[in-house]
Amino acid sequence: MKILLTNDDGYKAPGIYALAKRLEKNHQLILVAPEVEHSGMSHSITLRRPLEIRKEKLEGIQSPVYSVQGTPADCVRVALNHLVEDGVDLVVSGCNLGYNAGMDILYSGTVSACAEANLYGLPAMAVSAQMYKKFEADFDRAADIALDIFERVKEDLVEEVMTLNINIPYAMGQPKEAVVCRIGQPIYDKYERFDLGESGFELKLVGRKKDQYQEGTDRYYLDLGHTTMTPIKYEFNNHKRLDKWRSLWQD
Repeated sequence: MKILLTNDDGYKAPGIYALAKRLEKNHQLILVAPEVEHSGMSHSITLRRPLEIRKEKLEGIQSPVYSVQGTPADCVRVALNHLVEDGVDLVVSGCNLGYNAGMDILYSGTVSACAEANLYGLPAMAVSAQMYKKFEADFDRAADIALDIFERVKEDLVEEVMTLNINIPYAMGQPKEAVVCRIGQPIYDKYERFDLGESGFELKLVGRKKDQYQEGTDRYYLDLGHTTMTPIKYEFNNHKRLDKWRSLWQD
């Protein structure tokens, strides 16, 4: 299978390296990722400056590697339009440092790279690993679990334009089984306010509000220590209103 690998943590990030080492053993791989971290950039693209693309080398990786001075969505667009002549079968994004669960998928550069792949008519898989220390995650284990899941579902995954969002908790002991579940609710951020006198005030992000997770959602199962799998379809049309309003307008 021909696979495009990207992320939002940068092409040198350990998470993408862990996936690249494993994917290139059995697949034709190209790695195209941001030059530097672009976490939380959502589905933004670069419009007002040129995109610089450089061929890079990663020790131990035999597949071609490119860095892009842009966002994860930029990387997918650049790869599919300028670096891959005969296309790919699948786009994989990750392993991300930290979960992309609940409505955080809307802000995630990792998942948005997959959304961009879906816009091009390609299936995609996003992989995220729990950050159990400051800026640390068990990426090797996360990559192993993600590829095991991929081998089990790849026939379904590649026959439909969708994104499989996988989140993998850190497990000190025996890991719990993976579960298929729906997307959870938003978790709101906590800000600390600093007054700037008469000119206004400043808000500093200091954490997230702990919430009661809805049973059956990705956040609920992650809190219990399960790996979560959520199939996502990007369908923006409201077909009910399209049909009704089209009829009203024509009448």
